[in-house]
Amino acid sequence: MAKIRQFGSVRHTGESGDGEERVVESVRQHVRDDDRAVEQNDDCEVVEDEAEAGFEDEADENGIGVQEEIVGDLRDQFGDVVQDEMDDYDGDSGDDIWNDDTIPDPLSSDDDEEELERREEVANTQGCEELLYLGKMYGCASDFKVALLRYSLKTRYDIKLYKSCAMQLGAKCSDAESKCPWRIYCSYERRRHKMQIKVYVNEHTCLRSGYSKMLKTSSIAMLFEERLRLNPKLTRTEMADEIKREYNLIVTEEQCGKAKSKLYRQRKASHEAHFSRIWDYQAEILRTNPYSTMEIETVPGAVLQSKQRFDRLYMCFAAQRETWIETCRPIIGLDGAFLKWDIKGQLLAALGRDGDNRIVPIAWAVVEVENNINWEWFVKHLKGDLGLQYGARFTIISDKQKKRDSKDPELERMLWIIAHCYTKGEYEDALEALKKYNKGAHDTLLLQNPPTWSRAFFRQGSCCNDNLNNLCESFNKTIREARKKSLLDMLEDIRRQCMVRNAKRAIIASRLKTKFTKRAHTEIELTKEKAKDCRRYLACGNFHEIDHHSVTYSVDMNLRTCGCMKWQVTGIPCIHAACVIIAKKNRFDDYVVDYYTTIKWRQTYSRGIKPVQGMKLWPRLGRIGVLPPPFRVGNRGRPSNHNRKKGLNESSSLSNKNKLSRDKRIMTCSNCREEGHNIQTCANERVENAPKRPRGRPRKEISGDLSQAQGPSQGPSQPQV
Repeated sequence: MAKIRQFGSVRHTGESGDGEERVVESVRQHVRDDDRAVEQNDDCEVVEDEAEAGFEDEADENGIGVQEEIVGDLRDQFGDVVQDEMDDYDGDSGDDIWNDDTIPDPLSSDDDEEELERREEVANTQGCEELLYLGKMYGCASDFKVALLRYSLKTRYDIKLYKSCAMQLGAKCSDAESKCPWRIYCSYERRRHKMQIKVYVNEHTCLRSGYSKMLKTSSIAMLFEERLRLNPKLTRTEMADEIKREYNLIVTEEQCGKAKSKLYRQRKASHEAHFSRIWDYQAEILRTNPYSTMEIETVPGAVLQSKQRFDRLYMCFAAQRETWIETCRPIIGLDGAFLKWDIKGQLLAALGRDGDNRIVPIAWAVVEVENNINWEWFVKHLKGDLGLQYGARFTIISDKQKKRDSKDPELERMLWIIAHCYTKGEYEDALEALKKYNKGAHDTLLLQNPPTWSRAFFRQGSCCNDNLNNLCESFNKTIREARKKSLLDMLEDIRRQCMVRNAKRAIIASRLKTKFTKRAHTEIELTKEKAKDCRRYLACGNFHEIDHHSVTYSVDMNLRTCGCMKWQVTGIPCIHAACVIIAKKNRFDDYVVDYYTTIKWRQTYSRGIKPVQGMKLWPRLGRIGVLPPPFRVGNRGRPSNHNRKKGLNESSSLSNKNKLSRDKRIMTCSNCREEGHNIQTCANERVENAPKRPRGRPRKEISGDLSQAQGPSQGPSQPQV
C-alpha cells in the first residue's frame, strides 16, 4: 500500500497517451513487486544484467523471458472485444486507474485468498484447467505471462505471445500451417483493477513439435533459480536433460549455459552491490539504534588502499541486549545455521527466553565457517555486551548434534528418564537400570557427559529446565527464507522480524489480564491440581515433610527449597511446595519468581528495535567497499570417493592375494642410484645411467669376423709387387 500511495501522485508532462502509459506502467511495475510471494528489499539498488551478445531471446521487463511480438492493434487477432475495450480507454484515465481511494484493502480476506492462489500458480501446483480459463483474474501482466508459460510447459504446445500495450496481451498457437484455432486474450479490467482473460478458445488442432517459443533463456533461468542455488554444480547438459524429462521439451545446451551464466552474474552483481554498501549500513544501524553493536571484520587487500575482503560480522541491538539483562532468565541458547546463498557461510545466534518461554534474539553473527575460532570470537563479543564476566551466574545451552545409534524405543524411554531426573539419587537409579538393560548403551551414554544435560546437575537459579535447544531451532526456522537472500537483505529481514515480533508481543502482553504469562499460568494451575495427591506432615520451624506416592520430600519454606529440586531449578513451586502453600492458605503468587509475571513480560517488550530507512537514504561515508567472500562451489579436481586414507606403508594391494605388496620394499634413488632415499631428498651428485644394450639380435661385423673364422692367413694368393 505504501508504494501505491507513493506513486499515486506521479507528475508527468505532455498530452500524448504514451506519457500516460509510461506512468501507468511505472506504477504497475511497483505494484507487481509488492505482490510477489517472496518480497525483496524495496530499497535495494537494482543491478541490471549486461546485454548478452548473440542472445536471440527477448526477455521482458520482468525477466520472465517470454518472447513477445509487439503489434499495434490486436483487433485482427482477437476480434471486437479489443475494440470495445479500446473505446473505454481515454487519454486522462492513466492516473485514475491506480487511484489510492479505489484500491482494495490488502488485509482483506479476499486479497489474502487471491495472494494464496497466485503463489500456488507460481509454484506450479495447478492443472491446465485452473491455469487458464475464461474470466480468470491476475494481479498483473507478469502473472498472466507466468501462467501462460506454465500452460505451455504442461501441454507442450508451441505458443506465441502478442503484446499491444502493457494492459493488452494475447497469445496464439504458433503453428501457422495447421491454422490452429487456439487463442487467448487478457486485458485490464477497470472495475476489478486486475488483468482478466476475456477471450479463450481452448481447442488445438496442431501437433506438438517438442519445442516452445516461450521457453527462452530467462524462463529457463527462472525455472532453475532455486535448483542452481542448491546445487551450483548442475551442468547445462543436466539442465537440458531435466527439461526433457519433466516437460518433454527440447532446449539446447547453449540456452541452458546462458541461463546459468545469467543467474550467476545476477547473483554476483547483487552480492557485490550489497557488500559495497556494508559500511553505510553499519552507519545507518548505529544512527537509528544508538548504543547498539555492529562490528565488521575484513581481510586487508594485497595493495594499500585496495578493497578489503569480508571476513565476519557481529550484531547486537541495544534494545535486545537491555531486554535480556533486565527481564529475561539468565540462560542463553547458542546455535548455528547454514546460509543458503551462493556464498557459503554460517549464521551464529544467541537467544534468550522470556517469561512465556518464547525466543528473545540477543545477538547474531555471520561467519564463513562454524569452528572454535569463530565461536570463541562470537562469545567474546557476547560476553562484553551482556556483562557476563566469568559466567558465574549464567547458563549456556547448546546442541551437540549427536545422532541416535539405536531405534530401540525402550532405550529412548530410559534415556529421557535419565535426562529428566531432578535428583542425583534418581539419576543413579536410572543409570543402573540402563546398565542392566544394555551394558553397551550404558557405557556409550557415559561418554556423552550426562552431567551437562541431565536436570540433576542443572545450576539453580537459571529458572529453566529445558534439556533441548529447540528454541534456537525454532529461530532458525523463522529465518529460513531470510538465509536465502544476500547479506544486507538477510540482516534486514532478521532485524525486521525482531522489530515486528517485539511490537506484536507488546500488544499481546498489554491485553493479558492474569498475573502470570499464559504458559506459566497453565503450569501453576496444573501444579495446584497435582498437589492434591500429596500428604503433609508438620515439623518444627517452617519445615514440612511431604509424602507423594510413598516417597517423602523435605520442604523448607524459608529458603524456598524442596528435596525434589524442581522448585530450585524452575522457579515455580513444585507439587510438594504447593501442598504446603495451599494447606497454609498462603498466596501461591508470592512464591513464583518474577520472571514469569505479566509485568515483567510487558517490560520485556516495552522497548524495541527502531525502524531503519532504505538503502537509498543511508548515509554515504565514501569508504572503500568490501569484496564478498569468494564463491565456494566445491573443491577443485576429481570428487573424493570418501575412502579411508591409507597409512604410511599401507597399500591398497594388501587385500589382493594375487599381487605382491609394496610393504618392506627398499627405496632406490633415481639420481645417485643409492638405496634408502629418493630423488626429492637426495644431496649426492647425479650418476649417469649405464648405456643400455640395443634391443634385438646384435649385428655381426662381416669383414673382421669372417677373417677370424677362417683361421690364420696362409699368405697371399698372388705375388706382391
